[in-house]
This record gives sequence, structure tokens and C-alpha cells, in this order.
Amino acid sequence: MTLDVLFHLMKTISPEKNTAGENIHELITLLSSDSDRAEALSPFIHRLHLLSFAQRNPGNAEALLSAHVPKDDAALTLPDFADWPRVRYAVSGDVQTPESEEYFSKMTSAANVIRAALIDAERVKGTPALYILDKLLDLNSALPERYKKMANIPYA
Repeated sequence: MTLDVLFHLMKTISPEKNTAGENIHELITLLSSDSDRAEALSPFIHRLHLLSFAQRNPGNAEALLSAHVPKDDAALTLPDFADWPRVRYAVSGDVQTPESEEYFSKMTSAANVIRAALIDAERVKGTPALYILDKLLDLNSALPERYKKMANIPYA
């Protein structure tokens, strides 16, 4: 979902709110209040929190952009040492093996190339950081589920 569509949806839900920030906060509250669906919606709610934080200040959007483009050698996995000496990826539960580490490394490298190209192309077009962040979140959401769990990418 693009930000423009999201902002239009929020304006429809709450036409009396004057800013996108007020609408994002209200939508987060509305979605979070339904305990039966909150868990299923938590990836979307997480994404809304990121966008809300970025929307409040262009510096926030720039900081989040930087945080979402890690270095190839940065450890992004969330390890689980509970079954030591066997180490697992905390979210997926997969055991860390040479194969899984190679998969993670290759996917991270490939994703980072695409992320950097996306950011560069959007900056050349003069796209505001908030909208670049939205596109970056879309890209991350489209990555394979196995990789997203290994990299602890919680949003949809």
C-alpha cells in the first residue's frame, strides 16, 4: 500500500483530522484496540509506527532510511542461544548452519544492492525521504519469508 493510498484511507476514516500524523496515530489506535485482530495486524501496525515516526520529522525519515540499509558485514540476525551449543535464528527457529549463514549472507548482499539502487534512484527524482522509506518498507516486505524471519523484519 502506498502512502498516498494510506493517507486517503485515513482521511476517509477520520476526515476531521488535519494532518497525516494525527490520522496515522488514530489508525494505529483503532487497529491496536481490537485484541482479537491485533496480533494478525501487528506487522502492519509496526509499519505504521515506523511511518508515523518518519512523518513527524524529515530527520527521522533519514535516520530510518539509514537504519534499513545495513552494511553487508553487519549482523542482522537475532540469535537464540537457549539450546547451546546449537544456535538458532530466534524468530524462525531455524538452526544456524553453514548453509543458512550462506543463504542469509547472499540474500543480505542482494537485498542491499537493490535497496541502495532504490534509494539512489528516488533521490535523483527528488522523492522525499518519507516516501523513499515507504518504498523501502515495501521492498523489505516482498523479500522471502525465510529471510525476513532470519533478518527480524517484522512488518508486512
